[in-house]
This record gives sequence, C-alpha cells and structure tokens, in this order.
Amino acid sequence: MTATLPRPTPRALRAGLSALAPALAAAALAAAAPAAAEKYVHKPGPDWAPYAHSVEIAPGGVFDYSANLDAPAGKHGALRATQAGHFEFENRPGVRARFWGPNLTFTANYFSKAEAGRVADRFVRSGYNLVRFHHFDRDLVRPGGNSWELDPEKLDQLDCLFAAMKKRGVYVTIDLFSHRPFSDAERDAFGVTHKHVGHAIFKGLLPISEAARQSWERYAKNLLTHKNPHTGLTWAEDPALIAICPLNEDQLFNRISDPEVLALYKKAFVETGAGPAADAGNRAAPAWNRFVIECEIRSDARIFAFLRGLGVKALLSGSNDQGTESQAFLRERYDYVDNHAYWDHPKFPEKDWTAPFAFHQGKATAGQVSVPRKLFATRAFGRPFTVTEFNFCRPNRHRHEGAVLMPAYAGLQDWDALCNFQYAKDRESALDGAMDNYFALANDPIGNIGDRLGALLFLRADIAPARNAIAWAARAGSAFSDQWLRYPDAFSSLGLVSRIGAFTGEPAAVLARARADKTLGITAVVFGEGENIPPPDVVPAGAYPANGKLHAALLRDGILPAGSINAGATHFKSDTGEIELDTGRGALKVVTPRSELFVVPARADLAGAIVSITGNTADAAINVVSLDGRPLAGSRRILVTHLTDAIPQGATFGAPDRKLIYEWGRGPHLVRRGEASLTLRLPAAAGGGEWKAWAVDATGARVREIPLRKENDAFTMPVATITPEGTQLAYELAR
Repeated sequence: MTATLPRPTPRALRAGLSALAPALAAAALAAAAPAAAEKYVHKPGPDWAPYAHSVEIAPGGVFDYSANLDAPAGKHGALRATQAGHFEFENRPGVRARFWGPNLTFTANYFSKAEAGRVADRFVRSGYNLVRFHHFDRDLVRPGGNSWELDPEKLDQLDCLFAAMKKRGVYVTIDLFSHRPFSDAERDAFGVTHKHVGHAIFKGLLPISEAARQSWERYAKNLLTHKNPHTGLTWAEDPALIAICPLNEDQLFNRISDPEVLALYKKAFVETGAGPAADAGNRAAPAWNRFVIECEIRSDARIFAFLRGLGVKALLSGSNDQGTESQAFLRERYDYVDNHAYWDHPKFPEKDWTAPFAFHQGKATAGQVSVPRKLFATRAFGRPFTVTEFNFCRPNRHRHEGAVLMPAYAGLQDWDALCNFQYAKDRESALDGAMDNYFALANDPIGNIGDRLGALLFLRADIAPARNAIAWAARAGSAFSDQWLRYPDAFSSLGLVSRIGAFTGEPAAVLARARADKTLGITAVVFGEGENIPPPDVVPAGAYPANGKLHAALLRDGILPAGSINAGATHFKSDTGEIELDTGRGALKVVTPRSELFVVPARADLAGAIVSITGNTADAAINVVSLDGRPLAGSRRILVTHLTDAIPQGATFGAPDRKLIYEWGRGPHLVRRGEASLTLRLPAAAGGGEWKAWAVDATGARVREIPLRKENDAFTMPVATITPEGTQLAYELAR
C-alpha cells in the first residue's frame, strides 16, 4: 500500500526554503564560478618525443674526453695562485691550470668502492678534472653525536671516493660547513634558544661565538688530519685537495637577520665603540656596515690561521655568494675568489624546498645575460676566480643557453674554475640518472650534454680572454653606505666586452696600482657616484664615473673598441671579436678557430666563419666543435650538438607556461622538436678523405648515418631532434 504524505502549508514551505537559502546560494555561486584550472601534464605529442637518456659515456665516442686528463691528481704538487691571478702547480711554474667539474651533494658523495670507481670513470670521460664534494657533512656526522664526531663508515666511503677521483686525475674542492646538525649540548653552548640551529644561524654565530668556532674547528681537524687509508695521506697534506671554503655562502649581512644573532652583533658594536647605538643594525649606517665586514675579516683570519696550523696545503676562500661592493674588502684577502649564480633558481611559494616549485621561464640572452654577467665585477683583480655553483635550472625552457654562455664568458673573463651545481643530489641518480630535481645534470639530457661541452671548451681554452681589462674602484665611502649596494649594470655590462673586476681604494690609488702591475692589463678605472665623489678636477685621466655616459666615454677614449656596444646597449661584441650578443633577438654567437657556438632563436638564421644555420624552427643552442684539437677548417673529427628542451613525461605543471611544477613525472624524457639546416665550409680535400656524419645517442655512440649534400667547397647537413628514425641531440662528423 502506498502512503499518502501531507502537502506542506505555504508557511512551512517558506520556512523550509529560508533554512535552505545559504546552501542554495552557495550552490548557485559554485555553478556560476569557472571550474578550477586543470593542471598541465606533460606528454608525448607532435612537438615532444621520447629520448633514451643515459649518464654513461661510450669509450671512444664523441663525449669521451678522458685523453685530456693528467692523472693522478696531485702529481705536480700543490696548487698555488700567481701574481697575475691564475692557478699553477708548484712543480709546473708558468703553466696555467684550469678546472671544470660538477658538484656532488648529500648522499651522492657516498658509494661502495666499485660505485665510486664507476662514477669517477664517467667524470673522466666527461672531461671533468675537478669535483666539489658539497653538503656531504650532513651525512658524515655520527647520528646522535656532536657535529665533530664523524661516522667511520661514511668517512671511509668519502675517502674511497676521494681516492677514486685522485687516481684518475680529478681534483677535489670542499667546504667545511654547509648542512651538518648540532647536538643539544652544542646548541646550548652557542648562547641561542633555537631548538634547531640551522645553517644560516650557525654561519652568523661563528664570527662572534667562541663555542661555535670550537665546534667548527673540531670538525675541521677531525676531517682534515685523519689519514685516508686509500691514499696514504691526510686530506690536509694531499695536493689533490686544491681548494677549501671554510663556510659555504657565509656572506655575513645575509646571515645575521635572526633576532638573537643580530642582538649579539649589536651588543658588540656598541661595546667595542664601533659606532653610536642608534646605528646598530641600520643597513644604511656606514659605521655598522664597516663593523660587520670587519667582523668577517677577523673571523676569516682566525679560520685561515687555524687551517694552516693543521698543515692544510689547499688554497682558501670565503664569502662565496652575493655581489655586493663591500665584499671587495673581504675578497682581496683570499687566496682565490669564489662566487655562485643561478638562472631561474626555483622559488618556493608554499614551503621551502618542497613542491610546488616556481620558475620565471625567462631567456637569459634577452636581458644582458645577468648570469653570468653579475659575477664579472665580483672578481678581485690579482686573485684567481672560480664559480663553484652555477646552473641554468630545469624546467626553464631556455636553459640550453647555458651550454654557450658559461664557457664563452668564462673564457672571455679568463676565469680559472667552474663547477656546475649539481651532478646529482643522491647516490641513486648519480649512478643511473633519474627524472626529478631542478639542478641535477644526471637527470637532464640538456644539462648533461651542455656541461660536457662546457668542460671541453673551457679546459681547452677555445675562447680567447679579453684583450683589455677595466677595474672598479671599491671606495669605502660608497661601499659601506648600504650593505646591499651592488655593482651598477653600466659597469657589469662592460664584462660582455672586456675583462672586469675590482680593487679597493679611491680612483687615483686604484689607477696607480693597476698601472704598476702590467700583468693585469688594466687600462681604465670606474667608480660609483656615491658619498664623497671626487671633484672633476681631481679625477685622474683614465678614471670614469659609473653613470649613463660611461659606455659613450669609454668608446670615445678608445678604451672600448668601436662598435663593441651600441647606443641602446642591446648589442655587445667582445674586444676579441669572438663573441656577439644581440639582446633584442635573444641571440648569441661565438666564433673561434676550433669552435662555433650559437644561441639561435626560432625562425632566425645565424652564421659564423665556417658554419651557417638556416631554417631553424625552435629556440636552440647549436654548437660545432673540433674534437681533435685542430682548427675547424682542418679538423678531421667534429661534434655537433643541437640542444632544445627536455621534460619528463608525466611532469605536472600548474599551466602550460610551466611556471609552477608539482611533480616531475616518471619518464621517459621527452625532447622538444627542433629542426635546422647547417652548412659547413669544410673543403673535403683538406687533409684527404670525404666527410661523413652520424647521429649519436646519449652516450656519444654512433647510431645511424646522416646524409650530407655537397655544395662546391661546403656541405649541408640537416639537424633535427625528432625524426622518424629516432630522437637525438648530437652528431659526429668525421673524414
């Protein structure tokens, strides 16, 4: 039987509707609102095809540069710095030493003996003669112990990796603090209430806390004075350890923002009479800024004396991040200067170092290449210059530019060592590669091939150093006026033409110093228009203020070659004539006797002396490099790389613009389609033999022949990252 329900009265109906009103309104709003944006998941398509990535290198293939190394590391004695500001070995005076390699971080420093040999062999084939052990201290400390108590098993693994690298001719550089933890007893002794003393707080404490310095010294002594059973030497005495930074990225202004740490510095500032209490902590107070720099100078001096007392042979440095003018007063005291820079470093919109990660996706060549440009002025003339961290970070779609920009401008500036950050962040990806991470070369086909190319070009000195040098006069009156005062773009952009760097002092004194040392080749001095500007009638000839007229004045006086910088500062040509940057088009070409390198935008044509590129369909770095050391015109074996972009399948972004990534995907790597036609003016008769070309795989091994079309004294070859026959990023040419 069906029950009959009573009909609601109008009053009851109105009451019911009134009660439902909020829910109905919310439902109406939800219906009217646009649907939440779906995430973009990267997948194969017409412009993206799978690529068989590998971290291994085929013996004898186009990526095997093992013949270039001089093993074992340390055979020529300790490394030293020269008066001209470069490296040489004590038993090879007058012979320049240069270095290129990657960072190994965290668990990527800990392997079995066989695994260490495998990684070291691969580094040698990559052409690396340097490795930076970094962030290794996190896992080296005995769990639950004090920060200076080393885990014997981990120490033996690190010793084994050191020995494997040394045996094969790969030198080592380290820092002595980056990420290790501290015990509760240590933290209490430091005099702060933080439950966790992180790396930033400790770096700020060390110059002002005796307990913090003692913790650091105990760790340094335990590591450096123990005998490595695989080499028979302590780390301190081993010439294969060439450089040490006592505390990574310890620029003090950047490390004393914690209220408790800052309070200790303010107290010392007042008690030592460094300045009035009102100036304490004021970033615009010269007395405060000078005090902080002087604290760092005194701390560095104590640290360096302690290390030398342990018998350390390695060269010493510090303050290896940032580009402030006041750091010139620190850096001129170091054995060598080191600094770091990244293009499109990840940002963390929700939680530090946790997905999602944000990226700007910008093009470095479209903005006066701030990386590496903003490093140029941070060199101290008369000191070797190294960059132990740099990266053009994945998933930036233009990171292929780094394969050209870093070796090109490092060569022009005549730098001494570079370490890409990083090869791998963990043991597993160091051994076999992976899909995740914004830094790891082992996980990125573009970065991996680009860095091998950089090592070859830089260590072989393919790019000539600039003929001219221009110095910055770091004046106390301006440098200490603001703790974050940086070198102006008008000066740093001069490094796209000539060598630049800094001296401390007033313009007249710097000019006299520069002219007294002919090894540096300095022809002009530039100074900032800060406090106490020298009046025009006392500015010596050869000194120029860094204002809007700087470029024109240097061109007028012949300091810069005619045509090296255009009126709009969008076109720069090095004083060697080898490097041309067009920021308007986002294009770069580097033409040297042994290599021609191009950052070529989509739908643009570029040409060098021997190589011409036409019909280019995608933003790419296309590089043509002699492999046998001969000039391209007479070479019998040539490498061609064609780098576009690569992203793992399944990578998940907030939108197709790829500015926000949530997941890295599981692979395989998908390579971006790019096509172009290369014409090479390489007469077949030179040296005999006809040219042949092959596409090569990720290991550098030949996989199939590519047809060449002869045209008089030249031939044309097609390059394409995606073809019906396969996906490739490189080619081999041989007679």
